[in-house]
Amino acid sequence: MIRKIQSWLESHQKEYELLRYLIAGGLTTLLSLIVSYGMCFLLAERPPYSGRLTGWIIDSINCATPAQLSIANTVSWIIAVLFAFWINRVMVFQVKGGSTAKIGTELVQFALGRLLSFVLFEQGIMLLLKWLGVSNVINRIIVLIFVMVFNYVISKFWIFKKG
Repeated sequence: MIRKIQSWLESHQKEYELLRYLIAGGLTTLLSLIVSYGMCFLLAERPPYSGRLTGWIIDSINCATPAQLSIANTVSWIIAVLFAFWINRVMVFQVKGGSTAKIGTELVQFALGRLLSFVLFEQGIMLLLKWLGVSNVINRIIVLIFVMVFNYVISKFWIFKKG
């Protein structure tokens, strides 16, 4: 069974790359959430222990002030972009080697691309959809799809292009 899957993946490189991209995105999202919530927990003034560990942790995270939340999200974004760069370069697009200057250029391009996707989609489309009256749940799903497609395209055809 494993050999069949391996054979299929080897003969369907585009699909395999997309699967790797989705896995990398899921891991990056998980890391981002862990860092963001962890920072909120560390920075916020924690309420008295309630006797329920999970409830106390969630209450502690929710006690973060807007400034603390901003710091947590900024740190989380930086760490997530660095991790996403590494995992996309190594696992998804399988870029081998390269000079320090080339890797540095790719990192700057990657961070700029992620910043651009944040401004265009996370803020722009979100605000447009909100203005059109789209619910927050549907809005977030639409925005995430645009962000994922945009980030894949710029990574594949600009940052990690082969050739």
